[in-house]
Amino acid sequence: MYKTILSLLMFLTLALPATAQEDSIRLDWPPPVYHLTGTVVIGGTVNPPDLQSYFLEQAVFDPANPDVEPFWIPASLPSSAPVTNGVLATWDTTPFPDGFYQLRLHVLLQSGESVYRVVRPLRIANTLEPQGESVQAAPTVAPQAQVTVAVPTIPAPAATEEAAAIVPRPNPVNQLPVAVGGHVSQFKDSTVTLMQSAGMTWMKWQIPYTIGDDSLIDVARDRINFSHENGFHVLLSVKGSKDELGALGADYYPQFADFLGRIAQLGPEAIQVWNEQNIDREWPNGQINPASYVEMLRQAHEAIKAVDPEIMVITGAPAPTGAEGAFGLAAVWNDDRYYAGMAQAGAASYADCIGVHYNEGIVPPTATSGDPRNFYPTQYLPLMLQRAAQPFFNFDVPLCFSEMGYLSPEGYGPLPQSFNWAANTSVVEQAEWLRDAISTIASFQQKRVALVIIWNVDFDVYTEDDPQGGYAIIRPDGTCPACQTIGSLRQTG
Repeated sequence: MYKTILSLLMFLTLALPATAQEDSIRLDWPPPVYHLTGTVVIGGTVNPPDLQSYFLEQAVFDPANPDVEPFWIPASLPSSAPVTNGVLATWDTTPFPDGFYQLRLHVLLQSGESVYRVVRPLRIANTLEPQGESVQAAPTVAPQAQVTVAVPTIPAPAATEEAAAIVPRPNPVNQLPVAVGGHVSQFKDSTVTLMQSAGMTWMKWQIPYTIGDDSLIDVARDRINFSHENGFHVLLSVKGSKDELGALGADYYPQFADFLGRIAQLGPEAIQVWNEQNIDREWPNGQINPASYVEMLRQAHEAIKAVDPEIMVITGAPAPTGAEGAFGLAAVWNDDRYYAGMAQAGAASYADCIGVHYNEGIVPPTATSGDPRNFYPTQYLPLMLQRAAQPFFNFDVPLCFSEMGYLSPEGYGPLPQSFNWAANTSVVEQAEWLRDAISTIASFQQKRVALVIIWNVDFDVYTEDDPQGGYAIIRPDGTCPACQTIGSLRQTG
């Protein structure tokens, strides 16, 4: 069946007329041959000069008889508000049986003419399938209130070498709408001062793990102690070698869990288990599977909680991506599919927070339209929040942004071609958008957000492959405009 569906791609595509309406009426998301689960955001453009109204229609699709005229039923209420590169409607797929469907954008013009855009086939798959051949296509690549994170008091350390030189945990007071920290790379007093001026109370460090390398315990201790000495809580994001994981498979998990247990003895407030485990840059090709990750998470959770039950365990954050269809499930799972798989495998039972990344925005953080790229939900912060939260609506577990940042080339020079989408983002916009993103996240009512980590604070790498410095809020001239804007959110008294 899959091969039959894939062969239909030769002629089952979006209906794009060769008229002036081509750009003003588009159905961009979801693309053809896409797996749909839950409530789906429908994206595109409806902005003709003579717009009267538009709505969405749905119908069953029969792959064996693609030319049969379908029976269309409404999938959304009519709207007369124009939209450009934004959200047209949402479509709740849960009432319908799993199977193949098609979606039609029906636009009514003031002349009485109807214009249509159709995307097919789409597959409703609310019962998650095991890893295998994919038929999914990727696109071009309560009033605002302060949310606090429970910070534990450090227990009496075990009599081990790891516990020999621990700086006690501090108790910083958060004055921002949500607890905020930054991902740092250097031990610098100036970095500490700027982060404190922004009201940040957390430092994030990334710690590697290699089997048998005990020196990494010292690496972790130094970063925890530096953070605690300067009054910050600590999040350690720990990721091992994908090659070692690939070679050992499930036998790797207990060794990794043991390392996290040793790290827990050093007194961090939070530990994140792996990073972007839905892509083969971080997880072995051919082995990407949320159920496998959740088993690793379970063992890590048990090891950490055995040392200190109050340490916050955060899941690895899937990379926001729609590249699954282009590269196959062996190389990448789209983050929405991966989140759903994590939830189904029981991740909420083995975590205190669900990790989230957001790092490709080029419009204000309140926007759900206006991005000049072809529509994709992860480009918009409100939609990314919904995307990560939806599979966990029925679980009492918050979200934690372990990376949230905006890229600006200002002060560095031109961006690499693959990052050129951010070429026009200024440092002023970066600073203002980070401030407004924190407010947007703090006021998100569908799911509590416990922590926001800014990606990043002080990285200075800026190469043709990896412009990390462009995300840094401490700019090449040593100033930190974002520290001022974020600090303006501080509440005193």
